[in-house]
Amino acid sequence: MNINKFLKLFLITILFFQFQTLKADDTNKIDDEELPAIDPFAGGVGNTSQGSVESTSQSSQGSGLLNNMRLVGTITGKNKKIAIFSSPDGGAFKYEENDSITASTKLIEVFNEVVIVRDDSNNEYEVYMNNIIKPSDG
Repeated sequence: MNINKFLKLFLITILFFQFQTLKADDTNKIDDEELPAIDPFAGGVGNTSQGSVESTSQSSQGSGLLNNMRLVGTITGKNKKIAIFSSPDGGAFKYEENDSITASTKLIEVFNEVVIVRDDSNNEYEVYMNNIIKPSDG
């Protein structure tokens, strides 16, 4: 009988301390968490100086082709293939194959690392995720 009372008291004590630690953890606020001063995902000065003269000229060509949007991801499924583009202001847009990206550019095909787009003159271009746009070989 004495052991039974001791066991009940021991379990109640453990439960009491368990709830106290949960209560202490719940009162911590995350509002004071330090945030980065620069958004690492935003395009800008750091990203534009990485390319060579060749990629800069391809980028300028692509700025009119895609309205300064960048390819940031692709999703390939059994029935659908989707390309995700990011605009300079941070918006994200998804396009399926055969969708018009701009008034003069159409998404032709989506692969894992590259997409093929076609302009009004029926010229096809390969758009890579590192913001390189070059004419497609076929």
